[in-house]
Amino acid sequence: MPIANHPDLVDSRPPFRTRTFASIGVAVTVLAFSFTWSATTVHATTAPPQHSVTHLLTTKKASTFPQIGDRGQAVRALQQALVAQGVTVIGGVDGIFGQGTSSALKTFQLSKGLDVSGAMNSTTAFLLGLAPSPALPIFGQRGASVRALQQALTNASISVRGGIDGIFGAGTTSAVAAYQTSHGLTATGVVDITTAISLGIVEGSTQAQAVPTTTVPSPTVPTTTAPSTTVPVIATPSQFPVSGDNNDAVKALQKALVAAGISLKGGVDGRFGAGTTNAVTTFQQNMRVAATGVVDQLTAQLLGLTPAPMLPKKGDSGDVVTVLQNLLITAGMTVKGGADGKFGTATSTAISAFQNAQGLKATGILDLRTALYLGFIPGLATTTPGASTTTTTTPPSTTPTNTPATLPTVFPVLGPCWFTDTWKAPRSGGRQHEGVDIIAKSGTPIYAVTNGTITRVFLDHPGSLGGNAVRLTALDGTYFHYAHLSAFADGAALGATVVAGQVIGYVGSTGSSSTPHLHFEYHPGGGAASNPYLVVKPLDACKSTTPPTTTAPTTTSPTTTVPAA
Repeated sequence: MPIANHPDLVDSRPPFRTRTFASIGVAVTVLAFSFTWSATTVHATTAPPQHSVTHLLTTKKASTFPQIGDRGQAVRALQQALVAQGVTVIGGVDGIFGQGTSSALKTFQLSKGLDVSGAMNSTTAFLLGLAPSPALPIFGQRGASVRALQQALTNASISVRGGIDGIFGAGTTSAVAAYQTSHGLTATGVVDITTAISLGIVEGSTQAQAVPTTTVPSPTVPTTTAPSTTVPVIATPSQFPVSGDNNDAVKALQKALVAAGISLKGGVDGRFGAGTTNAVTTFQQNMRVAATGVVDQLTAQLLGLTPAPMLPKKGDSGDVVTVLQNLLITAGMTVKGGADGKFGTATSTAISAFQNAQGLKATGILDLRTALYLGFIPGLATTTPGASTTTTTTPPSTTPTNTPATLPTVFPVLGPCWFTDTWKAPRSGGRQHEGVDIIAKSGTPIYAVTNGTITRVFLDHPGSLGGNAVRLTALDGTYFHYAHLSAFADGAALGATVVAGQVIGYVGSTGSSSTPHLHFEYHPGGGAASNPYLVVKPLDACKSTTPPTTTAPTTTSPTTTVPAA
């Protein structure tokens, strides 16, 4: 059902009905508060209950949303909603709309791909759970809003069968699905809020500067597209290679994939077939973006095929730097001096600390990948271990989402140990390394990194590469491969259910191995291997000799022999 027609979002409430916005984890209960709005101030009155804060937020035009200088319960509800979304509000939930609240709004808007204005509008209010969805075009509808949608699709180089006729039929549905595919969104053909923001057809989206303050798109569509102040549009999706192409652009893509350490079946042949699609998917998984196999703008930027967006650098100042600093603080990093809008040594140090926590090279420079993991630019598809924030591309609504793959929650080896990033390093026979090698003393306990089931057990034999090995599979199909074990632990037999932190084996040197170590692989969703260094580095416990706090339900003493194959 389209969001605009969802029964829970239609503003047909009885005057005294109590409502709770559970989708954002904040209860905003309408009881005895009632207010009369002016342009800058909220005054308490004895107005009837239907003039409550929630009623005003969900029925008034955008100009009557809380704004700079306002005080009261409506501002407090806004601040609570921001906090519930993981955004730091400097000054706390004090009911005063000052620069701290405006900066927090900017942080939230940036994470959702909206225009970073620091002011409330209908789209921002909906994403915060404070208002119904803006009116979105739906199948069968006719009129100006459909024409605006069709024009936006055409501007994005998406062909609309039937042209800009103002009729939302099969041609428009197909065009919406094509646009969603090219932008790494779930291809439903339905205009959800994420698609509408991306197209710039709702108030507050970066391409909709001329959209009026009503929730219905303007019938007059701008002829030019205004890019975001922080993430300018470098190229349209049509400029990127697509499946079926056979040209130099595909060769450039394939070379970039190989340079990024991605195995490419068929080599650099200039043909965009299944091998290239699989390679793009693997690269996207490694980068933690939507793994669609389609080259969208973010993927092209990460591969270096198009210039990265202009990002704040040392010496810069202003609102964009404040947004960056607030995101660092929200992620648990210390920014000495706070979010002062000045990119100096303190901000650079905080970026280095964040990069270390994410397993990235600690440069102190806000590069594209760091900006992605931090949530400074949208597109991150998974929850990042070790960070307190999660960047998503969809709001708390009925919009379809891609469920992130299971991530480790426990480091797989007891310290002391040592490891580094050897992803895709060359191996004998032309192979490439598809794991991370954690060096430790033989017999060191190895732990289940998540709850799951032992789905495969491999025994050492002459010619074996991995020796004694075990596969741990999570509920979503994601599996972790442990190799070169000296022994298996009791309770870790084939079909056994284990919990995160349970000992499942012991470090060894069986198979093709010259020194005791654990070869550890990560296969998101049960698919191709993805660089495990990125997901174990934030959990690094090599300096700890204390076992995980989670205790296993079974005895885990080492076995002295390995059963014969």
